[in-house]
Amino acid sequence: MKTIHLKILVALVTTLIGAAAWSDAIDDAMLVAQRSERIPGLALLVMRNQKIVRIGVYGLANVEHAVVVKRLTMFQSGSLGKQFTATAILLLVERGALRLDDRIDKYLPAGPPGWEAITIRHLLNHTSGIRDTEEGALFDNRREYSDDEIIKLAHSFPLDFPVGSQWKYNNTGYILAGIIATRVSGMFYGDFLAREVFKPLGMRTARVISDTDIVANRAAGYIRTSKGIRNQDFVSAALNATADGSLYLSLDDWSAWIAALDRRALLSSASYAALWGRDQTSINLKSHGFGWDQGVVGGHPVLEFDGSWQGFRSAIERDFDSQVTVVVLANLAEAPAEKIAREVFSLVTGFR
Repeated sequence: MKTIHLKILVALVTTLIGAAAWSDAIDDAMLVAQRSERIPGLALLVMRNQKIVRIGVYGLANVEHAVVVKRLTMFQSGSLGKQFTATAILLLVERGALRLDDRIDKYLPAGPPGWEAITIRHLLNHTSGIRDTEEGALFDNRREYSDDEIIKLAHSFPLDFPVGSQWKYNNTGYILAGIIATRVSGMFYGDFLAREVFKPLGMRTARVISDTDIVANRAAGYIRTSKGIRNQDFVSAALNATADGSLYLSLDDWSAWIAALDRRALLSSASYAALWGRDQTSINLKSHGFGWDQGVVGGHPVLEFDGSWQGFRSAIERDFDSQVTVVVLANLAEAPAEKIAREVFSLVTGFR
């Protein structure tokens, strides 16, 4: 019995020593990245099997007021928010309100020739061929748009390729998916997320971006210029609330979400397979889910995604087998969040 207890103690001490070693290495990596890239603020979350393994906060959430980053600091999600839009759609599918293979003209005004073949699935897996928001300045970022104006503007451009024939990253598809979620659910998609996703999962501060609301612990976003760091550019209220990634989340919100992913909460197994792209057979799609991509780190399959919006960068890395997940949030448009997340992920998992 004493021998068994000794073995357990040795294993525990070895684990703790190993964890301490990579914890120090993580701090070193984060601080080096912050200083070398001149990132005002960084936030880090490492989780394993529903548990927080490491939280790290570095630098300033607001440079002008010298406010430090905290675990409750609200960073913009960028395109990491797409997984929540996809979750909203999948919840509506499970409730029988729509189907992934429904044509979008069932819920939106009919588009020009070619659009009649576009389904909700095409919007979520980036195979619709619709012109992306980042190509040719689809939107004037300072202008307020109604949903109908957004749809009309998307209709005004020819499809980049025949529906379903290619994969090409596309923000517009998620904006339209959010409009569909709004119309099907009978409430703004952000309110649907708040009621049906954020609140049930204990994501207490997650919300859609707003420049007018008082948002506690809001970080400021920055861009790097030849004259140094300056504030992010203005974006209209309408374009700061679209479903392609316009969310605020804290590390606590992310930890609640990742714990839900670990225990497969809220969604069915089939929905998770779709979300993570594990139900794909097409050559064009086998590496892509709905707001997630499948990648490889050190020969190991991982799930990953990154985002960028309005002076913020974000990235997530996730190992299926060990359920290790790393989230990195930065308040600088040029911050290499994906590179930093991969470095931390490799330190924790040993994948190189």
